[in-house]
Amino acid sequence: MPSRLRVIAVLAYVLGFANQQAAAQWPTPDLYRLPPASSSAPGATPQVARLPANSTPTPPEEIDITELPASEEPTTWMMPSYWINPVDWEGGVEIGLNGTEGNAEALSLRTGANIKRKSDIYDLTADFTYLKATADGVESQHNALQNAGFERKFADTPWSLFLKEALEYDEFKAFDLRLALNGGIGYQWIKTETTSLNGRFGAGVSHEFGGPSDEWVPEAVYGFDYERKLTERQKLALKMDYFPEWRNPSNYRLVTDFGWEVLLDETHNLNLKLSVNDRYDSTPNGRRPNDVNYSLLLLWKL
Repeated sequence: MPSRLRVIAVLAYVLGFANQQAAAQWPTPDLYRLPPASSSAPGATPQVARLPANSTPTPPEEIDITELPASEEPTTWMMPSYWINPVDWEGGVEIGLNGTEGNAEALSLRTGANIKRKSDIYDLTADFTYLKATADGVESQHNALQNAGFERKFADTPWSLFLKEALEYDEFKAFDLRLALNGGIGYQWIKTETTSLNGRFGAGVSHEFGGPSDEWVPEAVYGFDYERKLTERQKLALKMDYFPEWRNPSNYRLVTDFGWEVLLDETHNLNLKLSVNDRYDSTPNGRRPNDVNYSLLLLWKL
């Protein structure tokens, strides 16, 4: 009996020792705690930064984006961005349509577009107009007009130099196509917030393709552009060019354009435009000397 008690006592001692060793190696929450950020005295209370009671927190310094240096891009005339920058351009698209069906059939279509670039140094303009009309299935009008101009200004003076090009196609003329090129000197007579008047004088040539005359004709040019802003929503524009031949001034051409615009919708920049174009040729070669086109159009400005 005493030997059995000794064996039981030894087993109890071994099991107790093993249990203590396993408990010492078992994971506890303390094993997963991160080490303290900094050593401090035992029992010390962590210090937290505090502002005085009557002080205002200082916000972080803000950066003004407008003062950041812009990217340096070339601005020479050779770069496409110099010409295509939409901020510097303005223009519009116009369309007019009129027709009848029944005892009489008629259809008239006019479309056009214009673009302009203005700066302190120069003005660049271009426009295009196309017109076609039929009556009872028979074509009565079919023409297209294209104009382009360049004006070089001189700072602090009303003087300028100009170059102009005009192309005219008309199935009812004695020729198929007429090209006119001219240049000269311009002068600004009036320039206010509501009124502008520019005059010009120069010389050039014109040539008719597919007509009875196949020569380049020297011409002089006298012209003016007048614009008047009637109200905030209405504007008048009148342009006239007179082209007498140098060799025989009794032979001449006279081109007149008149336009009246009324702003209909400011949000969409929609305008109503009354347009009148008169082209007079003193040498019509058996055709009528006058061609007058008038129309009422819707004009969308860009």
